[in-house]
Amino acid sequence: MTFDTWGPETGQHVAMLCGSFMTGGMMLNFARRYLGNDVHVIAPTYDGHDSKDLTFDSRKGQAKKILTGLKERGCTDIALLQGLSMGAEVAVEMYALSEQDPDITIHRCLFDGGPFFAFPAWLRKIMRFKFKSFIHSARTKSEEEIMKNRMVRWIVHGDVEAYRGMVTDMPFDVLTDETIDNESDACYTFDFPELSVEAQKRSVFSWSSNEPARKSAKKIKAHYPLATFRDAGEMGHGGFMLHDPEGYARLMRALMENV
Repeated sequence: MTFDTWGPETGQHVAMLCGSFMTGGMMLNFARRYLGNDVHVIAPTYDGHDSKDLTFDSRKGQAKKILTGLKERGCTDIALLQGLSMGAEVAVEMYALSEQDPDITIHRCLFDGGPFFAFPAWLRKIMRFKFKSFIHSARTKSEEEIMKNRMVRWIVHGDVEAYRGMVTDMPFDVLTDETIDNESDACYTFDFPELSVEAQKRSVFSWSSNEPARKSAKKIKAHYPLATFRDAGEMGHGGFMLHDPEGYARLMRALMENV
């Protein structure tokens, strides 16, 4: 696992967790362009995404390693924890674990586009196959061919150009089958870790109205009823950050001001 950073270490600490099969570089690029120079952004790249030496294990396994990495870097007072797509699921795990850890404090959370599903075994097997088929194919395809992939077009709700950089920057050649399988399962085995009353009140869950992950909102609201829930508008999966980055940065800033 690697940790990319941006901004002065004296600024408010912001941890940004990327989605499935992505790297922290995408989150850091967003921070550089839109969050300004007065915050300290930490963007981890999950195991199995920066080299083949380690393997992505599980949501909780990655959450524990990120918390350890933050503490080793002296980032123990986190103004905002943000997670995108599967990164939102890892972030919930982190937040729950942090409540039992006196050495780190997370003040606010933004869980964006999380697919908080618990699929049966047969459906998880299908998703593992779909992800592996796409990633294996992408290794030998051109950028245009990748963006025409049926699975990509379904996820982005047909809005190919907005998602082009995010998709084509995925580390296809590094991802092993074991990492792909484990990461696919991490997306679809969410078990709703317990969040205290105060933690729920400091949490924001956001989905675009056109993304499949939104179908998990009902169960999220049932488990975390005191959280804030927002509709990001008619966009594809995790589209708020891509379509309205200035607005997304303003939301992050607003949450950081209310720590």
